[in-house]
This record gives sequence, C-alpha cells and structure tokens, in this order.
Amino acid sequence: MGLNNTKKNAEIIKLHPEVAEKTTSFITQIYNQIKKSLINGELKPGEKLKIDSLKKIYNVGSTPIREALTWLVADNLVQKIDQKGFVATDSTIQDFKEILKTRLWMEEVAFRKSMQNKKNIDAWEEELIILCHRMEKRDWKEEYDPSNPNSWEMIHKKFHMTLISRCQSEYLFKFCEQLYDLNLRFRFKLIKKKKSYHKRPVNTEHGDILKYVLKRDENKAVNALIGHYKITDKYFEK
Repeated sequence: MGLNNTKKNAEIIKLHPEVAEKTTSFITQIYNQIKKSLINGELKPGEKLKIDSLKKIYNVGSTPIREALTWLVADNLVQKIDQKGFVATDSTIQDFKEILKTRLWMEEVAFRKSMQNKKNIDAWEEELIILCHRMEKRDWKEEYDPSNPNSWEMIHKKFHMTLISRCQSEYLFKFCEQLYDLNLRFRFKLIKKKKSYHKRPVNTEHGDILKYVLKRDENKAVNALIGHYKITDKYFEK
C-alpha cells in the first residue's frame, strides 16, 4: 500500500512539478518560522524540539516540521541526537568565539577574492551602495524575520553576502553564509540583554566598509570588515 502511494506521488509530481514546488515552498515557510524562533530565543539553546509540541505551535502536520528540522540540522542550528530526537544547538561564548575565528579566516579570503574580481565591478559597487542606504532607513535592532526581505536583518545579510559574492567559489560562499546565520543568535542575544549594545554605531561601521570598497582599497576594506566583526566580541567581554 505504502509503495503504491509512493509511486503514485512520484507520478503526480512528474506530471505536475508545481506540486513539488508548492510542497518545498510550504516547508520553507515552516523552516523560516522555526529559524526565527531559534534566532530570537523563543526556542532556547539545548531545548528538546518535540515534533508534537512544534505541530501545535506552528499549526501544521509532523511531516513539514520534521523536514524543516532536517534543514536546520544542515544549518547547524539544530542537532539530531540518536534516540532523543531534535535539539536546539547550544550557543555558549566558546561557540561564538569559534564561529568568529572561522568567519575571520573564511571571509577575509572570500572578500579579497571578491574585490580582486574586476568583472562587472561597477554594478557590484552600485548594489552595495543601495543596500547600505536601505539599511540606514531601518532600525537595526528590529526583530529577526527571515520571511520579510525588507526587514533590516535580511538587507544586512544581503549586504554582507554581496561583499563576498564575487569570490568565484560556491563552496566558500555557502560556508560563509552558514557562519553568518550561526552568528545571528549571539548578536540578537546582545540586542535583548545589553542596553549598551544599542548604542553601537552599526551604520557607521557599514559605511566605512563601503567607503573603502568604493576606493578599491582592498586592505583597508578587509580591515574594516574584520574590525566590524571583532566589535561584537568586545561587547561579550564587557
């Protein structure tokens, strides 16, 4: 019976690929909702993620929840432990420092390669100018919402990913993107728990990175980016 249903589903998807697209789109929505809860701290680090509980929270069946959690395992935001199920990944200060150290290594290489790539460089610079301007128009402390491409954080992510988008290595780019997402939990923890962090001149820091990109000064641009990341570490040490 199960085998027949599987064959039937495969035939439906083959004849109607839009069915698969809708299924993936729906799972993406659930994935973004759970990711939002993890980043904003509604689902705590180390918390057991029970399928039945999540079904009630997000008002969906177990299959999309399980699929979304599997995607989050690939992102290292969730862990799957034998005989225990899914658990939200821990976020200790040691984890943050390890993520930061690796980001500094990887993104320096990616950013330098991106700046050295002269193909369509004017269009790249123009996109960065627009993204920087859009960030300045919004409140950088607003809640994380991956489903809203116009939220500050999603514009911010696009700015940082655009900086390294010309590195000509899909693997390097994807690894940097994963590290970016892992770092989010720590930054939003600072926003929620440290009032002093709210005074951080984030727009100025991004403006400095952009300034040296437009001057095509590779070393100063890289130093500005590294300095930008290290400032977050200083707030954890205060």
